Amino acid sequence: MIVSHRHRFIFLKTKKTASSSVELALSEICGPDDIITPLIPADEKLRRGRGPQNYAIPLRRRSLLAPLRRMMGATPARAGLEFYNHMPATKVRAALPRAVWEGYAKVAVERNPWDREVSLFFWEMRQLPEANRPSFADFVLKRPAPERVKNVQLYSIDGRIVVDRFLRYESLAADFATFMADLGVETPPVLPHAKSSHRPAAAPSDGPAYRHFYDEATREAVARYYAREIDHFGYTF
Repeated sequence: MIVSHRHRFIFLKTKKTASSSVELALSEICGPDDIITPLIPADEKLRRGRGPQNYAIPLRRRSLLAPLRRMMGATPARAGLEFYNHMPATKVRAALPRAVWEGYAKVAVERNPWDREVSLFFWEMRQLPEANRPSFADFVLKRPAPERVKNVQLYSIDGRIVVDRFLRYESLAADFATFMADLGVETPPVLPHAKSSHRPAAAPSDGPAYRHFYDEATREAVARYYAREIDHFGYTF
């Protein structure tokens, strides 16, 4: 995630939406006082802008339980000592001054859940031998609820979506370019390709490639799991 004091925005990082690529690009327009959280080592190698900086949460903004959580073995991020990757909006708000949270634009990326679920499947299966992989249907239908990608929970507080500006994965280059223009960035950074797709080419079809992986049961399951995102953004299968 990023908090840019220079450009007055807060980038809330969602999952399986090319948010790492956006974050890498945004780090190129950040200033020395901005907050930039660390990425995984493979993505850090792609960074051309400022690296991780200023991500320790100030003492006055930390929970009183943070030292105890740290003593019990929690990482600095989970203990509440640091801003971190995929930090939910509710925790970001608590760690920032009220004027910053209320005065800066909140930005995030979202993606069609049916497409995102296929991407998630191949990302999580990438290191498993093919013989040990569950089928896509089993992945969708038998996956425990806590393991599903609920991005809406990252950018909502008390059930209310708090993001001011969404970049759509489906039109990411154009949306990012418009965002840069609105910020007044004359020479916008180029979006890198972090976490390249592990998805094999789908069979030819009359519609989006992700449809090839679905049957009626998995299609309806994703519609149930991610009904709020689908309704809010008007996504269709």
